[in-house]
Amino acid sequence: MRLFHRGLIYKITSGIRAIVFFIIRGKSLKARFPFTLGKQSGIYTKKGGQVEIGKKSMFYDFVEIQSRGKIKMGNHCSVNNFTRIIAFEKIEMGNHVVIAQFVSILDHDHNFELENGKMKIEGYTTAPIKIGNNVWIADKATILKGVTIGDNVVIAAHTLVNKDIPSNCIVGGIPCKVLKQLEEEK
Repeated sequence: MRLFHRGLIYKITSGIRAIVFFIIRGKSLKARFPFTLGKQSGIYTKKGGQVEIGKKSMFYDFVEIQSRGKIKMGNHCSVNNFTRIIAFEKIEMGNHVVIAQFVSILDHDHNFELENGKMKIEGYTTAPIKIGNNVWIADKATILKGVTIGDNVVIAAHTLVNKDIPSNCIVGGIPCKVLKQLEEEK
């Protein structure tokens, strides 16, 4: 699925940027080339973190990928501007996943408690996220920890995904609900 076409110079510089990140990150970044990394985008790993990227995947401008755990993306994935994917445990995506602008995919929450009238924020609660094949995640959607999304799913703009999504459907809302079942054309 191709949403729009970038110019040749953009593709060349994005490809070079991807190679540089691949060299710098060493063993914490596994990538099947070609893949591209747009301007002001970054792939960051903490000790023990790992990012695996399938072939022909594209990261546009201002994308933030952070891993203290493991992020695994399939082939032909597209991550648009200002999106952030942050894994403390595990985020796994299938093939042909298209992610629009300003999307957040987070496999963790902060732990907090009220102690003597003051908010105490310490530590995290994590749960893995799994996203199937042929998934389109529209603008400003948020995917929270512990969610499994099936194959052939469209997630509408501004949707909060806080529970599992079955295959072959369109979901939307805060919190999300199935809006329509998709049927294959014969």
